[in-house]
Amino acid sequence: MSLYERNYTTITDEERLIWEDMKEQEKTGLGNLRKRNLFLKYPKAIRHYLSLFPNHYLDVVELRDEVRLQNITEQYLLEINNPKANELSIMKFIKQSRTYFIIASLFKDYNFGHHEAYVIPEFMFGNTYRVDYLLIGKNSGGYEFILVELEHPYKDITTKCGDLGSAFRKGIKQIDDWKRYLIPNFMTLEETFLKYKNPKIDLPREFIKPDITRIHYVVVAGRRSHFNDNTYWIKRNKRENEKINLLHYDNLYDYAVDTIGKSTY
Repeated sequence: MSLYERNYTTITDEERLIWEDMKEQEKTGLGNLRKRNLFLKYPKAIRHYLSLFPNHYLDVVELRDEVRLQNITEQYLLEINNPKANELSIMKFIKQSRTYFIIASLFKDYNFGHHEAYVIPEFMFGNTYRVDYLLIGKNSGGYEFILVELEHPYKDITTKCGDLGSAFRKGIKQIDDWKRYLIPNFMTLEETFLKYKNPKIDLPREFIKPDITRIHYVVVAGRRSHFNDNTYWIKRNKRENEKINLLHYDNLYDYAVDTIGKSTY
């Protein structure tokens, strides 16, 4: 499923001409050395076209549209404040309003995504498992992955003493299933990645060779009020020992607000 109505694996003749002109502006008079990088001034379609996954690329230039993103973020808050909301209605809101930057704001909790950032909704592991959102980010060390599972915002989140309720336990069980599948079957994901990939770029090795240090997991469930000191201890323990980050939906709101206007994810 593409994030956008347009297919960014192709560009128009007009866009190509603009791109060629800007590449000339980047050149010095000495061979093909570059004097400056005008990438962020390229037409939007070109920025997507040059990326690894053109139809899932998160364009950082859009983060400058602060008024629009602030309005969208407040709409998200209204959505999660609805007592009838559930994980499916929240995913539907994100899809219909194309507010994927809210999910992508999870990069703020990690040290990658500032070189390149992508989100693939409903990513499939073969015919067996479906990830609500796969985030792919790059830093100087290469690409890393965040597998995101959304659970209920209100139902069975934590117990009175702050232990995890069935919503979080369900999400963690799902992640345990993913882990068992990924280790022996990671190379089979190449076929799925190829469906999304830029046809002009080869898949980097991180997408072919399994490296568990590059894979991270997130379960989002509940609201801030469901967490107490015991819950936060469990959260820290899960992240340190199992690479599972337990978040609530208010975290996504906070991260999204903090992402607006930034130069990168």
